Amino acid sequence: MPSAKNLGKFLPLFRRFIFTMDMQVFKDPIVTFGVLTDVQYADHDDRIADYDPSKTRYYRGALEQVDVAFRFWERPGSKVKFVLQLGDIIDGLNRYHGGSHLGLQQILAHFEKHSSIPTFHTVGNHELYNFNRKELASLFYESVMKINIPQEMFCPVKPIKENYAKSSPILYYKFCPAPDLKCISLDCFDVSVLGYDSQHPKYQEAKNVLVSKHGHEVFDDWDCSGSLQGLDVRFQQMNGAVGQEQLVWLEQELKESDEIGQKVIVFGHVSLHPDSSDWSCLLWNYEEVIKTFHLHNCVIAYFSGHTHQSGYALDTHGISYIAFAGILETPPDTSAFATVSYYHDRLEVQGHGIENSYSIPLQGLKDKNAENESDDNTATDSELVHPSTIKVEV
Repeated sequence: MPSAKNLGKFLPLFRRFIFTMDMQVFKDPIVTFGVLTDVQYADHDDRIADYDPSKTRYYRGALEQVDVAFRFWERPGSKVKFVLQLGDIIDGLNRYHGGSHLGLQQILAHFEKHSSIPTFHTVGNHELYNFNRKELASLFYESVMKINIPQEMFCPVKPIKENYAKSSPILYYKFCPAPDLKCISLDCFDVSVLGYDSQHPKYQEAKNVLVSKHGHEVFDDWDCSGSLQGLDVRFQQMNGAVGQEQLVWLEQELKESDEIGQKVIVFGHVSLHPDSSDWSCLLWNYEEVIKTFHLHNCVIAYFSGHTHQSGYALDTHGISYIAFAGILETPPDTSAFATVSYYHDRLEVQGHGIENSYSIPLQGLKDKNAENESDDNTATDSELVHPSTIKVEV
């Protein structure tokens, strides 16, 4: 056994070793993952976007754009462990040409061949232009089985009730890529006129919302702003709402993460914060979801697509909202994807091609117990300046 004198010699070296180890843990990311959105593949010629003549929609080129992203993520030394696909994996054009199933199979194949980096999908409006919810859940489930994602992490075929014929699969889920990080995928079309039979209660609920806002029952005319103004322009059929059952589930998941000290990244197709996106691309009940976030200390970020252009907002509780650029409108000489690294103290978002980069410190997260109740209010129409309008539907 070393003497006290000898131990004194080694103590500074031991402390330096521990300090070096701590600094390395602090320096290295806990987990790194990829993000992409709005692939919107279709076997169709490129065409100018109806909503913006300065943009071109590269339908077939979307396949190569996915491969470009994975080639970067799979390069030697890469630490990317998984990918978040934020919705609209195929375009609505497929349904007009009878190519919905073939189109989805073709684009999913480009994700499946990279099985060492599993992809977690969230549902977009364009998937629901092509499939009903049960069809989509089954097709995603088949793809998940091919890349060996454990069913306890992502299993979208889960009927709510015992009678499957009268129930709908649950398209929201969570997984934990690291012990102190949870990822939650929201179903932004839980209450929607897309993907449901017209007699389904959630279709009827969504229909009533749209009729109350637009004053008519013409389905196609629900997909425009019409006479809507301000934040009400979000009440279009290309958007939807998070239902009450999903909100209860979200609350339970966030409560659990609070209790065990996890941080949470939430992702979905439709934007949540008015400052991060065009207002026509917002979730109908975005305020309810944000207020649910604010009841907890664990949420650090929400990722979305849908708007086709990068956008960022930081709310009063230090939660970041990032809308990512869409692959569909990305020229073949560039790219649109992001690599995200989660550290104990920050998120580093490395944008590639037309995608923006962000360095987001996490110390700004506020303690809900220290918040004044008035601070929980999300931005209102009078407090916001409307960003330039970019419509995303074909």
